[in-house]
Amino acid sequence: MSEAKVRERPSGVSQPAISATKRSAGATHTGYRREQNEDAFWGDEARGVWVVADGLGGHQAGEIASQTVVEEIQRSSATDRHYEQALRRAHALLVGDENTATAMGTTAVVVAEDGGYFHIYWVGDSRAYLWTPPGENTESHGSLKQLTVDHSYVQMLVDSGAINQEEAANHPNRHVITRCIGGTANTSLEIDRASFSWNSGQKLLLCSDGLSNDVSEAEICQVLARNPDNQRASEFLIAAALDAGGRDNITVQVISSPHAIAPDDENQNSRTPTEQPESRLFFSARGTMVARIATIAIILSISAYAAWQLLNG
Repeated sequence: MSEAKVRERPSGVSQPAISATKRSAGATHTGYRREQNEDAFWGDEARGVWVVADGLGGHQAGEIASQTVVEEIQRSSATDRHYEQALRRAHALLVGDENTATAMGTTAVVVAEDGGYFHIYWVGDSRAYLWTPPGENTESHGSLKQLTVDHSYVQMLVDSGAINQEEAANHPNRHVITRCIGGTANTSLEIDRASFSWNSGQKLLLCSDGLSNDVSEAEICQVLARNPDNQRASEFLIAAALDAGGRDNITVQVISSPHAIAPDDENQNSRTPTEQPESRLFFSARGTMVARIATIAIILSISAYAAWQLLNG
């Protein structure tokens, strides 16, 4: 898998502060077949909220729609934390202009933490997955569970029993969604919500369909297992979607449980040398050198003391 050069967000689009020492990281890429990136994402670890939105409409309409969602989530994060209402405000703004209402739409998936729990709000086919690290009852790369249910035509066919999941993955209408924020003259908006509790070592993945349509759950699981650093995992997920063709905009956010396993625990140690960041390799080597120097100094001190005892005994 090649490592992607992740594109900067367009001017005016919020971008979360990304650091390997923090609990979350994200990345986005235009893909190979789109001229512009209509996805938007944002996160605030201090307030425990993250969002991914996938704009629809083209000609910058989708970019405006997805950014409208991000801005309303940002506003709620600083005030009332009523994220369902934030999505409704975004919908009202997008359908308020009769000239653009049917041209500007977006999906959205939002995660908001509440102590040891988290709540998910979503509209459309942007997804939230929960990754659980390997354990006695899981596979070597852990397990991945889709927490959201797509609001799409293909999902309706699956729910009715008309097709199975394998057929859905290759269905010609798999991109057709049945709900979105904006994109319609209908002022009402139906939002799904689900709540879950965190367990130690788990991670949440939020993504647009540029990832989920082209990268299998098995490969997603493998990337998360092999890359404990969330920024590196985000970049490798983008790379996987690009390797699969990069047919759409691709956006991901990876969020660690607040009860995350410490960096020196087993998951971190399982990282292969090629996946280890250079800074950690440098400090690891320096730490080993310091330990060796200290050991030599102790041995020399003991030897000198023993010699002095023999001479003066």
